[in-house]
Amino acid sequence: MVTFESLGVKKVINAAGNNSRLGSSTLSPEVLNAMNEASKIYVNMNELQLRCGEYISKITGADGGLVTSGAAGSLLLAASACITGTNVALILEMPKPAIGKEIIVQKGHRTPYDQAITISGARLVEVGIPHQTYVEQIENAINENTVAFLYTFGETVNRSGEVSLNDVMQISKKYKIPTIVDGSLINYPFTRIKDCIKMGVDLLVTSGGKHIFGPSCTGFICGKKELVEASRLQAFPNYGIGRVMKIGKEEIIGFMTALEIYLKRDSQKEHAEWEDKINYLVSELNKFPYLKTIKAEYDEVNRPVPRTQILIDEKRIKHDVYEIVSYFKENNPPIWFQEFSLHKSIILLNPVCLADGEEEIIVKEFQNLWNLWNLF
Repeated sequence: MVTFESLGVKKVINAAGNNSRLGSSTLSPEVLNAMNEASKIYVNMNELQLRCGEYISKITGADGGLVTSGAAGSLLLAASACITGTNVALILEMPKPAIGKEIIVQKGHRTPYDQAITISGARLVEVGIPHQTYVEQIENAINENTVAFLYTFGETVNRSGEVSLNDVMQISKKYKIPTIVDGSLINYPFTRIKDCIKMGVDLLVTSGGKHIFGPSCTGFICGKKELVEASRLQAFPNYGIGRVMKIGKEEIIGFMTALEIYLKRDSQKEHAEWEDKINYLVSELNKFPYLKTIKAEYDEVNRPVPRTQILIDEKRIKHDVYEIVSYFKENNPPIWFQEFSLHKSIILLNPVCLADGEEEIIVKEFQNLWNLWNLF
């Protein structure tokens, strides 16, 4: 049997959370068993997608739902749906029908995932500056080529001075232009998905491999019925622009099983386990000189995920946070942290994907590094 070890791939201690670069999440035995059973059976993939879509509609309150190859793949399908609708002739011609089409986005909402939108052939039109956007700027950017608005929840998105989703939705309804929400990180707690749908969001995309703990190559779209149907017609097994983002019956069933488990999960118990790890890290690391460690109760997208914030006195230790992060990545086993705040000399430790006892290994490796640099 081929294993990570036989390939020479090292196991990583994941203090970065549900990070796609590290494999997103750990699949439960129930999910793995469901995928194994699904692999033994042949089904009509369109029928499978339609039935799964009905379930997603039921739990989100949306008109329609679709299992996808992930949040990024969902963005491409959503953008394409806003361009073609359910017109099969246009769908088969994509990306040609997208030439000249525009999707408006606030400058502070730009992320590396925007490429998933522009692959459709549409052009992203920025409005505002990174720290300030006004309603009037969005309205002034609207023209006959505007097919959608993009609103993003993301760790690197600048929320300061943004036009809120509520205000974007008012513009969306006023001009009858659909809004796509990149909600890959807001499926915890799941009520946030429902809140967006209640607000009238036309298409919301999210990840199946993050807090839902499904296969990392999964996600889903939910929203208005016609636009979700247009997304489905773009996707595998149909011959649209999303055909290249194939998702198998095993992944679909695995995702649906994970979603069902997720909705029944004891979130209080889960949160208490995270708290225990974070409290230990804060307590132990605060004993180290030149470190100030505090517990943060919420993350960048306002999820109630406790984390350890480590503030480094770089001048005193004569090393910067980037050297510390590099040291841990070169460790055996490698240890990865969240890196969104390194420019502020802050390292973030996320407990969601830490196995029991790995928090102790992190403390031990900080001790080894401090000894190496003679900081005690």
